[in-house]
Amino acid sequence: MNQETKESIVKLIIEENPEIYQILKDPALGQRQGLNRIWKVILRMLQEHPKAFGYYTGKEQGEKAFFKLSWRDFAFIRVLDYLEYEGDSFPDQNLHGEEVVSRPFGLIKEAIQTGRYEASIDFYEDMLHLLRQLNGIERPEIPSRQKVMDWMGGHPSGLDEEIRHMRERNKQRIIRLIYEDIQGAEQQSGRFTLDEDMDSHTALNQLQAWWDNDMFHLKYAVRSVEGLQRYLGGSLSDETITVMSDAVSKGIPIFVTPYFLSLLLIDPYKKYQYADIAIRDYVLYSRELVDEFGSISAWEKEDVMEPGKPNAAGWILPSNNIHRRYPNVAIFIPSTMGRACGGLCAYCQRMYDFQNGRFNFDLEKLKPKENWSSRLEKLMKYFEEDSQLQDILITGGDAMMSSVDALKEVLDAVYTMAVNKIEANRLREDGEKYAEIIRVRLGTKIPIYLPQRISDWRVAVLKAFKEKAEQVGIKQFIIQTHFSTAMEITPEAARAVSRLLEAGWTVTNQEVFTVAASRRGHTAKLRQTLNTIGVLPYYTFTVKGYHENKHFFANNSRSIQEQIEEKSIGRVDPKYYSKIRSFMKTPNHMKEQIEELRSAEEIPFLATDRNTINLPGVGKSNTYRTIGITADGRRILAFNQDHSRPHSPIVDTMQEVIIIESKSVASYLRQLETIGEKPDEYRSIWGYSAGYIEPRIPIYEYPGYPFATTKEYTNLELAPEQKEEIRSRATEVQFTDIDTEINEGYTD
Repeated sequence: MNQETKESIVKLIIEENPEIYQILKDPALGQRQGLNRIWKVILRMLQEHPKAFGYYTGKEQGEKAFFKLSWRDFAFIRVLDYLEYEGDSFPDQNLHGEEVVSRPFGLIKEAIQTGRYEASIDFYEDMLHLLRQLNGIERPEIPSRQKVMDWMGGHPSGLDEEIRHMRERNKQRIIRLIYEDIQGAEQQSGRFTLDEDMDSHTALNQLQAWWDNDMFHLKYAVRSVEGLQRYLGGSLSDETITVMSDAVSKGIPIFVTPYFLSLLLIDPYKKYQYADIAIRDYVLYSRELVDEFGSISAWEKEDVMEPGKPNAAGWILPSNNIHRRYPNVAIFIPSTMGRACGGLCAYCQRMYDFQNGRFNFDLEKLKPKENWSSRLEKLMKYFEEDSQLQDILITGGDAMMSSVDALKEVLDAVYTMAVNKIEANRLREDGEKYAEIIRVRLGTKIPIYLPQRISDWRVAVLKAFKEKAEQVGIKQFIIQTHFSTAMEITPEAARAVSRLLEAGWTVTNQEVFTVAASRRGHTAKLRQTLNTIGVLPYYTFTVKGYHENKHFFANNSRSIQEQIEEKSIGRVDPKYYSKIRSFMKTPNHMKEQIEELRSAEEIPFLATDRNTINLPGVGKSNTYRTIGITADGRRILAFNQDHSRPHSPIVDTMQEVIIIESKSVASYLRQLETIGEKPDEYRSIWGYSAGYIEPRIPIYEYPGYPFATTKEYTNLELAPEQKEEIRSRATEVQFTDIDTEINEGYTD
């Protein structure tokens, strides 16, 4: 059957492309000679598409040039790239660096001349769609606003009444199971103990009261396969149990709080059969993750560091408490309980660190050591003496997993450091002053995993820090959350977000674009629901990782399709940018501000985020072209850096970053079908083969200084010629406005 399908696809390619067929069937032509003839055919066709050739050659560059390209232009560019890279090999990190060759026309030539179909059906299908796009046979069908709204309506949220009732039943069932565990224990210890003479009714009421306590959930978090199966009502399949058991054997921890387990639907109505799949997917591990665990490589090169030596971006770092890729931003990971999370996401970018035991869920061992305070002071000295740093992202793990006292200590240290930078600047001349701290961020998934942890005490610490930090010039205070689905937005999560907003912190969201999250209308529904609770969407990230994350990976063509076809209905007119810029000043009114703007624009959500990917090199971008394809149909993408923001000067010397996708487009569509989707609704996905990183909305830009900062870099190791280049280049980056008709080119 596979052979017959391949033959039928190649037959269609032959019938629809007679001129190319005549070239490929000629046995007298050598490979390069044949490619040159195909090149001439394409160049002749390109006479009517000058923009495509200009963009391909680099004569036309930038976002405006990109968004002027038509649907057929993208096909011409891809064919030209395929011809240019025909026969080239690339290291495939999905195969641990094994070389793979892109030879799309060579494989079709073999099939025509020899009858051998060495490639997969997925490869031939991708090529058929490409040539149909080239010939104008396949054209995009941009969905209407109503169609997108219909797709959104197919995805429930955790605020829906019926979903809330189902989860309440889960909660009561889990509370009874915890009660049974307590009764069966030989002895109780710790904070949450029940009197021996307490009757069941009273005991269950006590457990109900403890449910609102975050430490209760941490104590009774499920850590075993048997616990998962029991707490999920025996709903796990034999295959899932085997995978999870193998995961534990290989050292992958299990840690799921009772609260988060209550969000998984045990026996849902048919209409909710796949409603929680985005959550279930990252609680339950994949076979690929288990098989790869132990040999997983760090996705981002700058995450590999050695204290005192420059990382891939050139930054010299004092310890693995600090990660860095950009001049103006640093990630800070405190040596506190914040190195853990409220749960483990199967797609976690730090999964390679679990292999080394650096991250774990032994919460007692993660409490700060006696020497932490002095170490914290030294780490702050690094930030204080940095000439470009203006933004610190405190994360982990999870910033909110730190105890209240530990979080306060870290924030107080940041405050003192910021004040010291200001004092030191008083002695520097204009043009020699260091960048001062103007943004502090906390990265957390606690509002999703354990919203009970956003307590009055924690909020008081955040509010107090914000009030005093504002007095010394810190202007932006941001909590970055990681909601992946509207099903994670529960009444508890909404209350947690409301508390953070009342404390004066803006709450933004970074979504990981998994297969389940990439379903039609799913991300749009997430944005809409986030807006209703006062959260601004920030980045939508293509999932990181190589083969270990194959299960989660949604092809980059789907990310671009979502950006153009779905997210566009929430795009805000630039005339409102000044209004949006002011939102961060009054986060306690964020819900009202968002609703006012949505109403004025008559849009269902604010699309204030960028679709992008963290590169397996340095930085993040979504500026790419598809330059090749493997024999099993996986596309080969070449990325350029995001030039709308400052980078380490080393980045400017780097070549394109090549990513070989972990699955074919056809494989992705088959996976969608297994979770209830209709592949036909995604058919335009085949034509999205290039992208350009979207500009940031002004709310995410840094406020300026009333003085000129130095162009010199500290904590950076460069060659002499690179240092000279820095001196001649300003550190400020000018942002360009996106064409308001962003999807004009895609409509041909």
